[in-house]
Amino acid sequence: MSQTPHPHSPVAIRDAATVVVLRDGAHGGLEVLLLRRHHGHVFGAGADVFPGGAVDAADVALARRYRAGSRLPDAAWRMAALRECFEEAGMLFTQGVLDAARVAAARIALNAGRRDWAEVVEALALDIDLTAPIAFARWTTPPGPPKRYATRFYALAAPPGQQARADGRETVAADWIAPAGALAEADAGRRWLMTPTRATLERLAHYRDMTAALAALARGQIDDGT
Repeated sequence: MSQTPHPHSPVAIRDAATVVVLRDGAHGGLEVLLLRRHHGHVFGAGADVFPGGAVDAADVALARRYRAGSRLPDAAWRMAALRECFEEAGMLFTQGVLDAARVAAARIALNAGRRDWAEVVEALALDIDLTAPIAFARWTTPPGPPKRYATRFYALAAPPGQQARADGRETVAADWIAPAGALAEADAGRRWLMTPTRATLERLAHYRDMTAALAALARGQIDDGT
């Protein structure tokens, strides 16, 4: 995907995608998945973030194989969001019953570079619906090092029966938490939230449950945070 130099910064802007995974907590109320980035990461070290990362050429190629890919101008971003969620959190958005051992082995192979995402999709016979992610925001990293991203934000309901697990490399923890709770912990110094993450949590804190949140995000205009 594109890497566009900015006139005021020598750091190229890369296309990226993020997926906000939502569920209803065991005791009621909306919860969101937050991953803690490894402290040695070049970008956002130690921050609590949503699953996401750069869009690559393989995402573009795979998205074109789907009928929806030709209709959706952001198909590659949607594919990247789904891939990154599997890489970083171990969650797959697909229909049908999955074999846990095969899924775990595929994730290890993908993160180790022994398989690419297209091979994982084929090996696990994943039924990917590119229309499912709800696009609701765009954010661009301000000028300056070390990296810059033009990121599209999507939302999805957590896949039933799947557990979120950090990959131990890019992410070191996976937590489900109410948006208001995450904001309170950040204000108390127990979490570090980058601006797009905080803004998204503030937006989600208005909704009582997953259904209400997803419906509102689907109805609203895309928020361009810059």
